[in-house]
Amino acid sequence: MTEDWKLDRIRAAHDGRNPTVLAALPQSFAVIGDAQFLPGYCVLLVDDPSIDRLTEVESRIVV
Repeated sequence: MTEDWKLDRIRAAHDGRNPTVLAALPQSFAVIGDAQFLPGYCVLLVDDPSIDRLTEVESRIVV
């Protein structure tokens, strides 16, 4: 399957197989939104797959 990275986008980003990754950040990956309507739309994939809400990220960010 040529797009198997879509099954687990975060693990694929860790493994270097996610072609949408723009940048690896300390706790996340900035990626192009390949399934989005607007061209060039970017999203943030949190590095910890157990986080599924933005409110959970806020308390874990270290600046």
